[in-house]
Amino acid sequence: MPIDAARDMAEQNRSRYGLRMYRMRALGLGLGGLCVAAVLWEHGAPPSLWVLLAVNAFLWPHLAYLRVKAHQEEPLQAEFQNLTLDAAMGGFWIAAMHFDALPSMLLAVMLTMDKIIIGGARFARRTLGAMALTCLAASAAWGFAFDPYTSYPVVLACLPFLAIYPMAIGLATHSLSRKARQQKDLLEKMARFDAATGLMNRQQWLHAATAELQRYQRLTRPAVLVLIDIDRFKDINDGYGHTIGDEVVEEFARLLKACLRDTDTGGRYGGDEFGIVMPNTRWEEAIVAAERLRRQVAAYSFSARGLRCTVSIGLSEPHPGIASVSDWINSADGALYRAKAQGRDCIVVGC
Repeated sequence: MPIDAARDMAEQNRSRYGLRMYRMRALGLGLGGLCVAAVLWEHGAPPSLWVLLAVNAFLWPHLAYLRVKAHQEEPLQAEFQNLTLDAAMGGFWIAAMHFDALPSMLLAVMLTMDKIIIGGARFARRTLGAMALTCLAASAAWGFAFDPYTSYPVVLACLPFLAIYPMAIGLATHSLSRKARQQKDLLEKMARFDAATGLMNRQQWLHAATAELQRYQRLTRPAVLVLIDIDRFKDINDGYGHTIGDEVVEEFARLLKACLRDTDTGGRYGGDEFGIVMPNTRWEEAIVAAERLRRQVAAYSFSARGLRCTVSIGLSEPHPGIASVSDWINSADGALYRAKAQGRDCIVVGC
């Protein structure tokens, strides 16, 4: 993947992360605020607590989201600070409710559970410490008031939080795990394939060639290794620039892929050198496919400048004298150089 594309993807992921956390915070604090409000109503709380609850439950999610957007270089650090503040405020409301059992337990558990999911056990312990310290300080301000009894109206007020928020966390976790799998698949693909051409990179193509040679050595199953070189590619780079040279490579790769069978393995062996592993194939069959590719390349207009290119091709079948994949490649490479020595734009079969 090009660096610019990778950077764009990273920026999109940061933006989505902030939005995802905003939605979960708005939902969790809104539902949690309902639980706290039911207890404050029973206790006849002063107006200042109601104003603080409204700010925490309904205004803070928007402010937290703006903080993350303002720290795009370090969004995780800003979000971890937001989560720590969430936990501290949770401790404050537990003390403000005089430790009413059900809503206090819900706040403590839910605010710790999402920290474990996001930052792991270590981060959860840190935020739990912030919750406990804030709770202790606020409780001291209220004279360590302790009234754990939960009334039936408060139980009803807690049910939406108890039912909806865990399901929302489950859905968000599932979405994250699916995206993680997609990222893993993308990284594996990037590790196996050449970014510019979409063909297998050198390492993976050599692995495929080694596996096919081993099959020949076990089963005497025929195979052909093909090496292809774009003729006078250096002249293209020197005369037209590397951008045009890159276009020629990419367009040639498209022609090559169009000629591959489902069982063939194409790869980029070097800058302008390509390879094909053709299993269960004799050289007579391979030379027909190679000739078709050679003709298509010669007739093709490369890039917007209408460049004409040719290719030299070397083929090699494994035989008892080939003991390793290096021997097999050297055989095809020798044929390729003989093709160049014969004037290029031709095919030679190695010994």
